Amino acid sequence: MISVIVISLVVWLVLVFLSVTSGIEKNWLTKLTTLHAPLRISPTEAYYHSYYYQIDSISSQSNYTPKTIAEKASSLSSDPYSAETDIEIPSYWPEKKINTEGRFLDPVKEAVKQLDLLKNKSKFIYQDYEIAGALLKLEVEHEGRTSFLSQMSYLLSLSDQNPHLADLLLPPGDEIPYAARIVEGKILLPAGSDTPILLSKNYKDSKVQIGARGTLSYSAPTAATSQEQRIPVRVAGFYDPGLLSFGNRCLIVPSEVTHAIHASSQTFSPDGTPTNGIFIWPQEDQSIDELKLVIANQLKNAGIDEYWQIASFDEFEFSKDLLNQFRSDRTLFTLIAGIILFVACCNIISLLILLVNDKKKEIAILQSMGASGTSIALIFAVCGVSMGLLSCAAGSALALTTLTHLDFIVALLSSMQGHSAFNPTFFGQHLPNSLSADALRFVLIATPILSLLAGLIPAVQAIRIRPSVVLRSE
Repeated sequence: MISVIVISLVVWLVLVFLSVTSGIEKNWLTKLTTLHAPLRISPTEAYYHSYYYQIDSISSQSNYTPKTIAEKASSLSSDPYSAETDIEIPSYWPEKKINTEGRFLDPVKEAVKQLDLLKNKSKFIYQDYEIAGALLKLEVEHEGRTSFLSQMSYLLSLSDQNPHLADLLLPPGDEIPYAARIVEGKILLPAGSDTPILLSKNYKDSKVQIGARGTLSYSAPTAATSQEQRIPVRVAGFYDPGLLSFGNRCLIVPSEVTHAIHASSQTFSPDGTPTNGIFIWPQEDQSIDELKLVIANQLKNAGIDEYWQIASFDEFEFSKDLLNQFRSDRTLFTLIAGIILFVACCNIISLLILLVNDKKKEIAILQSMGASGTSIALIFAVCGVSMGLLSCAAGSALALTTLTHLDFIVALLSSMQGHSAFNPTFFGQHLPNSLSADALRFVLIATPILSLLAGLIPAVQAIRIRPSVVLRSE
């Protein structure tokens, strides 16, 4: 009974710990892949050095400005160059690429075509994105005083196809009129003369309120010099950026803003993230790696794979270090849990050894009556496995009860300490309270096996008992 209680307590602790840590990791990953989709298609160097992209810079139809993916996809002509109105193409210009049908190859329109062919079959949605940079300057009113807050910020275009973006939006409160709302799972920005923007929640901690006005400033080249351009903006809400390394400086803005900045200035991005590309969100619980392979093969068959790079969230510049750390932590936690379970199961060894020493006479009688060594060993092996299974059942039930009332336990710990037991910035407002299937699977497999191994040691000792020696001594 003591061994069962000890192992049950260890199983309980392991399940609760692994379930909570697994839930926290899943929440972090969800936020990482919500602001940015779990799969991204971005242009390669071959795309930017191609005739298709560079011809816009000498084309009057393109206003002598390189176009974004969205502009390329919606353009009426794949080749905007006109020999009558534009300057002569230099001799060093990249050659035109011709597709298998003998027509000018359009990497963007062809990529969109292939994604449209795949999206219903592979169950995903997609949308182009843009990242730009600008100086944010806000008026902050606090206690009757007006101050200004300035910060160089990254601008991410609002993705109305993103199925999870609305989950990041913090509730504004019904009393605030100028605020972004969630309608049918989508973020609806308010109308007005000022451009609505969404800020990360750390601005809210800096006393910025919904409705605060400000400007986005960026430099645009002119014939003689560069001039500062300003876009009037107004705060429409706050979102939770999670653990993104640049999340606190990332603003979500209407796509028209990033279009304007892309068209008039040299933009930049955080951590080397491509400034323009296509986000892909799976609609069902499917393997990201499998979907990535399917899309890659589709683009390759269309002959445009050299122009596009497909990356999953574990390859993103801003998240791969975090994900590698998550994997290392998961391995370490699992190893520690295994060691603790092994130590707990060692109680079975001492228990069964005492049992063997106490039952030497009975074991000797069984051997004298013809019981084989295997059957004797099986008795103690079954004892060990039975205690392991009983401990698993008791520990799992206790863990499930604990996770169900986890919020109450955390509130009790917080009241005892006088402050929050778990910082909401890192762990959220509520700790995950779902039993992890991986943790349960690990416990249900590891505990009986370790219990069986623990029962084998006393079983070997029981086999080595000599009936003649034991019965003669009695």
